[in-house]
Amino acid sequence: MLVIPSQPMAKELPMFYKLGETVEEVHIDTAEENMNAAISLAKQAHHSIDIFSQDLDAELYSNKTFERSIFELAKKHPNTKIRILTQDSRKAVQNGHRLIKLAQNLTSSVFIHNPSREHRDEQCAFMVVDQLGLLYRVSATNRNYKASINFMSPQRAGKLTDFFNEVWDHSTPDIQVRRIYM
Repeated sequence: MLVIPSQPMAKELPMFYKLGETVEEVHIDTAEENMNAAISLAKQAHHSIDIFSQDLDAELYSNKTFERSIFELAKKHPNTKIRILTQDSRKAVQNGHRLIKLAQNLTSSVFIHNPSREHRDEQCAFMVVDQLGLLYRVSATNRNYKASINFMSPQRAGKLTDFFNEVWDHSTPDIQVRRIYM
């Protein structure tokens, strides 16, 4: 299991987080806090977002505000990449997950893959933005929302990105989410 040690827990959430500037690490534990952190990170992204998830975490990533942030990032630059690794997308496909629909329409910017068998048992979930900011959950099983957020942690974000790249290099496109033309 990939575990990235975190800094000591912050007592209060700052009023405003700035990607690439706010160094404070904050610990959260609800789905709503995770969703708000993901939205805040995504809104401030300039180049890339990498998401490693068990099942695309609809509670975090399937909402209009997050979808709009991803859409705007994808349209910003032709080289922008939003990469998503999910272990099981069946439920997300059945429930009409917003990121799946977006990936089907933005095929040159948003990619959804499945990890190889050797990485299917990873219990963590994370989102890394511009290799600077991160939202990290040690265990995403049983809807555990204990997470840490940091908007300026290039060292931890770099380790997560290295892990993500390794898994991505051995992954395959998720056939469950491909667009079917008739």
